[in-house]
Amino acid sequence: MQTIPARKNHLSELFALDLRSLGLFRIGIALILLYDLLLRSFELSFFYTDQGATPREVLWHSPFPMGVVWWISPHMFSGSFAWQAFLFVLSGLAGVALLLGYQTRWAIAISWFLLMGSHARQPMILQGNDVLLRCALFWSFFVPLGARFSLDSLSKTAATYHSNRILSWGTAAIILQLCILYFNAAIPKVSYEWRGDFNALYYVLNMDYFTNPFGYWLLQYPSILVLLTKATLLLEISIPFILLMPFGNAYLRLIAFGTMVGFHLGIYMCMDVGLFSFMCIAYWLVFLPSLFWDIIATFIPWKFLGSITEATSTEANGPEVLSTPGPRWLIPCLLIFVMVMNYQRYLNPPMVSDEASIMDTAGRITGLDQYWAMFSPGVLKDGLKIWAEGTKADGTKVNLFNPSQDNRSSDRRIVWAKEDSYARKRFLIWGLYEFPRDPFSRAFLKMMLEEWNQTHKAEEQIVTAQIVSLKTQTSPPYETLESPTSNEKILMHYIP
Repeated sequence: MQTIPARKNHLSELFALDLRSLGLFRIGIALILLYDLLLRSFELSFFYTDQGATPREVLWHSPFPMGVVWWISPHMFSGSFAWQAFLFVLSGLAGVALLLGYQTRWAIAISWFLLMGSHARQPMILQGNDVLLRCALFWSFFVPLGARFSLDSLSKTAATYHSNRILSWGTAAIILQLCILYFNAAIPKVSYEWRGDFNALYYVLNMDYFTNPFGYWLLQYPSILVLLTKATLLLEISIPFILLMPFGNAYLRLIAFGTMVGFHLGIYMCMDVGLFSFMCIAYWLVFLPSLFWDIIATFIPWKFLGSITEATSTEANGPEVLSTPGPRWLIPCLLIFVMVMNYQRYLNPPMVSDEASIMDTAGRITGLDQYWAMFSPGVLKDGLKIWAEGTKADGTKVNLFNPSQDNRSSDRRIVWAKEDSYARKRFLIWGLYEFPRDPFSRAFLKMMLEEWNQTHKAEEQIVTAQIVSLKTQTSPPYETLESPTSNEKILMHYIP
């Protein structure tokens, strides 16, 4: 990779990253990738085979936003368990190579391609961490992730860097992607609950569907939740400006890193959002400034996988400017594309229309398709339960995932056991609620009905299946409703 000498100036500092932070970032996203593969492999047959909840024919005939790019997915070549297992093993090997920093560019490319394929094969279980991971892998191809803490760095042919700090269009893209995430999470939060009485988090935690025990504990302190709502808005709006501050950038990024790690750990404690909190923390590793490594070097004189002190003092010199793989105009055009796409999604959320524009298709092909407006513009002021239910011949109702659980119980907070292995299945149900698409819902209910009847006696057979939602009115802060209203609705009914 060609390098260009650079003089230190405040503007060049904005988009410079430390090679050691990039190495730590590589390790972080590789661990997320491998752990996610492990979790999804437990339900490989359920999610990815033709005998599971989403046969391939469902994707072939599905409208936007679900079935646009199935044709680029290797997971669509076969619906057999053996083929899906092979691809998962291949993904795991690429993830291990990425973790160790072996043939790093190839490991990134293969990991990104297979991750894209699995997302296109099963779009109904995707969460924010999936979107951020594939974006991180895409932009990572344009930076030297294997320059530090890697097997590649031990090679005799390893590139030599004159500074631990580098600057390129790739580093700019990685920085701006996180700025785009927070900015586009904050801007749509325009409802009165977010910017009026600041009770948004109170209503979010009352939804039950995402809430953890610590979140329920916080509900008894609405005034604290008001402060946390304000803090959430303040952080999401200010973080992009802090990261792009031209003065005192190293100190600001170090403070921002600690703050946002605490912020995402707080989200993890309050809500079950899958791996999103940990993916965000892994992404934030890339922002550790050279100041951090210089402090570490005073206590630990590391010489393993690239010495911390072998490069020129990076605080005294400007970052080393690297040429970017591919055409010079590619990354600037892609960044403009991402910004315009997020603006378009803000005006026209993807769940509103079944029509796919050229921009939508391009976003899904590159993996840069994204939409960060969670709990926006407003929040649901009802507790929400969603479940798959079967009806027996005698009219008895049964929860198809948790037969011992009565979702109509007055206790709203009994929804899903945390030790349950169906975490992704729960998000599948949520997806069928947010994106009601008949082919997906019918295929899911058909599979659940047949699976139940195959494992139960004749008198326990179910004759119909349905997806049911139950909304229960949430008491306003500091108030108790004696008779909260409830609204039960069948989202999809399936009769064999």
